[in-house]
Amino acid sequence: MRLFRNIFSQTHRWILWALLSAVFWGWIFGFVTNTTPAHKVVLYANVDEMQDKALALRLEEEKPEGIKMIKVHPFSYAMFDDGELQSSDLFVVRAEDVEQFRESFAPLEGESWDPGGWEPVLLDGVAYGVKIYDAATGQGAASEYLGYDPDTDYYLFFNVSSPHLSAGDGAALRVAELLLRLP
Repeated sequence: MRLFRNIFSQTHRWILWALLSAVFWGWIFGFVTNTTPAHKVVLYANVDEMQDKALALRLEEEKPEGIKMIKVHPFSYAMFDDGELQSSDLFVVRAEDVEQFRESFAPLEGESWDPGGWEPVLLDGVAYGVKIYDAATGQGAASEYLGYDPDTDYYLFFNVSSPHLSAGDGAALRVAELLLRLP
């Protein structure tokens, strides 16, 4: 009886050690499974359903030189921290949300990339992205991975603050080209 009382009187210490251990190992896991923005390309997609891990793995098969990883997330991933969206490289956005996020899009003037025949998106006469899903035809890039709403057009844009445009290493442009080639 005395042994059990002694064990239960120390419960707060065991709980504290368990919490500290969880925080420590969480930090280690985050450190091992992440890298700096200079070595990763991040895509956020505002679609109904997506196979984010499968798409990331597929894109990593042909990742650009100097890139260690490609991350793919739904917009809901950044629900409580829009800093995640601000530090991303690519966006797949619904037609009705273009104006809401417009200030985050980079113009494509001077960018050297091949959209492969996809229709450019013009905002005030300047190309900012491409139509990645056409609701009229039901055709879209990476449809195996991205669950588009069949009644809505979707567009692919580049983040204005991406370090991976042609002024940097051009990796976001190469990942976008690959994304547009996926069935």
